[in-house]
Amino acid sequence: MKVSTSQIFERATAQMAEQQVKVADMQTQLATGKQMVRPSDNPEQGALIQRLNTALDRQDVYAGNLNAISNRLEAEETALMSSENILQRVRELAVQANNGTLSADDRIIIATEVSALRDELVSLGNSKDISGNYVFAGAMTQTKPFVENVGGTVSYRGDQTRTMVAVSDQRQLQLNRPGNEAFASVVRETDGVSARVGFFTVIDDFTAALNSNDTASLQGSLVEVSELTQNLALSIADVGSRMGILDSQADTLADAKLRYQTLLSSAEDVDYASAITQLTAEIMSLEAGQSSFAKISQLSLFDYIR
Repeated sequence: MKVSTSQIFERATAQMAEQQVKVADMQTQLATGKQMVRPSDNPEQGALIQRLNTALDRQDVYAGNLNAISNRLEAEETALMSSENILQRVRELAVQANNGTLSADDRIIIATEVSALRDELVSLGNSKDISGNYVFAGAMTQTKPFVENVGGTVSYRGDQTRTMVAVSDQRQLQLNRPGNEAFASVVRETDGVSARVGFFTVIDDFTAALNSNDTASLQGSLVEVSELTQNLALSIADVGSRMGILDSQADTLADAKLRYQTLLSSAEDVDYASAITQLTAEIMSLEAGQSSFAKISQLSLFDYIR
């Protein structure tokens, strides 16, 4: 088989061009810090990197969900803690009102304060989070949960929905709690018949008993207000429990994100020490090939005849 001069030139040119591409790719790797210049270089590794990036993006979404839950729980805790402080004052007034030495006028004065405290509690029941959503309205976040009608009775207008939010691939956490559970009702027995009485109705009945100087009803009001206080303490405990779970899940999420980042770095990031060594070797090989080709290309038959 004869090899012509043009074939020698073409083969040498092709080899040097291929070597130059390798050098250029390695220089790009060092410049970008990434192992792969093009996905076609290693489709399997490219697919792995894509999966890891998708997993990392999901962790960011979960982190955003955790932040939203945290903001909502902080708003709920603040409202409930303030409500408990007010309700403790209402209970103190109930104890005071049951003192037999008080006159009817004294109880009317107490009723004025209880009425004002009740209005504060309604306002807290209609608290909003930083997004402007009602905290205690269930899923009806744009509907005021506690509304006072013409007759002065406060009723709950939210729903019973407990919104669950994904915080990992396998776990969801509760975002909210319906207002009629946070401000729980009590069971009242009248002539042997049990009936559930709303949170604000208990306080309204207490105010009415004060204004009418009904000492028998005042005793029942003290029991019911004490029960409201206990129920509200349980609501606060529920918030605290969810906040503890939230903190634990945040730590778990941080660990998962770090793990995915480590795997992604291993699959995607270039090893600079190894890459620089390899680049140096490729450049030397290219220069050696160019030097050899330059000398060979200068040879001709006349060099042997001389």
